[in-house]
Amino acid sequence: MTGRTAAADEWIRYRRTARHDGLVPALSLLCETVCDGAPPRGPGGHVVAPADLAGAGDVLATMTVEDATIVALRSRAEPPSGSDCPWAAWALGVTCLRFGLSERLLDAVLAHLGGRTVGDAKLLHQQMVKGGVADAVIEQLEIATMLDGATPGDLDDRVLAGLNAQITETDRMLLRLLGAVSFLADGPGQVARVSELIADVYFGPARAGEHEGAA
Repeated sequence: MTGRTAAADEWIRYRRTARHDGLVPALSLLCETVCDGAPPRGPGGHVVAPADLAGAGDVLATMTVEDATIVALRSRAEPPSGSDCPWAAWALGVTCLRFGLSERLLDAVLAHLGGRTVGDAKLLHQQMVKGGVADAVIEQLEIATMLDGATPGDLDDRVLAGLNAQITETDRMLLRLLGAVSFLADGPGQVARVSELIADVYFGPARAGEHEGAA
């Protein structure tokens, strides 16, 4: 295994953990390994993290996700200086994590549709449903092509922001296939909503504004 392959595998593990274990274990792992347990503030001063890692701040929302608590808050702390939490590493880690959650959502959709029938046929075999699943899979293949083998700094902020927007849109496509199930507070829709919130905090309009100011 080459040094670069080993380095890239470090980032794949966030994706794998998210897909197989869920949002909270993956986000906790990312916080602890990249930022010494303290997640960074987004450009707007916000943090979305497991409650035990979020730090001090004005709590804006408390969400139960997979039997754990996630909080969104506006941090009172000053942004960390130097390399306390390197942005390139965090940004790639968040993107890989969110992609793993999107793959987990696809797994949930396939399991749900595979267990439902219309007449004598499985719902998953209906033409419109198959088409919707295929569209989401194509999007995920495109994202995987970009992320596979990537290490911090390989993909700039604009590319990562685009990938996060693509992940969000893919998740929305998948949630439409779940129908009413996507609205359950303890279902995959809740995870997708928190994932989208994480993208908004770190790759949303405030981050775009930083680019415009630097232009």
